[in-house]
Amino acid sequence: MDRRDFIKTAGAGALGVASGSWLAAAKDAFAASGDQHVFVFVSFSQVTPAPSTGPLHRVGMQGAGTFDPEAGWVKGGGSFVHFDQRHSQPKPLIATGTWEPTAFVSYDTVGLGSYGTIQPGILTMKIDLQPFGEAVHHDLTLELVCNVGAVPLMTGKDEGWSMAVPGLGEFEPLSPTVLGITHLSIGGLAIDRGA
Repeated sequence: MDRRDFIKTAGAGALGVASGSWLAAAKDAFAASGDQHVFVFVSFSQVTPAPSTGPLHRVGMQGAGTFDPEAGWVKGGGSFVHFDQRHSQPKPLIATGTWEPTAFVSYDTVGLGSYGTIQPGILTMKIDLQPFGEAVHHDLTLELVCNVGAVPLMTGKDEGWSMAVPGLGEFEPLSPTVLGITHLSIGGLAIDRGA
């Protein structure tokens, strides 16, 4: 999906967000809870620098969860698809699977203020990447970056996620074309999992 299609899709989704039923569901899904924050992201990153030959590794990743920087914990998870961007369509799938956080590392707002319920910043956590039918990659460092272009409130890093994967290299957000979005919330919000 190119940036134009992504924006159209996101715009259509934003119209649905405005409906009363969604707002009621959102109120039930989020609970006021101390210094807890919510993270949500859907974005693509690829190996950088891009190799001149061979596969060009790109990963589409999504996830959501709650973290508490004061208490030093993170919960949540998500899924991913890993494919060869250099190949013609359909892009060959290299791996797919799930991921989950194993440890909170850091949270930095870079001294930026909030914008509504969005808090631009950088969340870093340790994760286990679990490709289906393959060995688990333990304790990888995932960095999520949230910027707010509407103000702007910018962290100085590209929006999206970064992660070094042994045997593949350093994955970085696509730049200058961003494919995806990252959202970090202000404190006091948490995803209520009914537990």
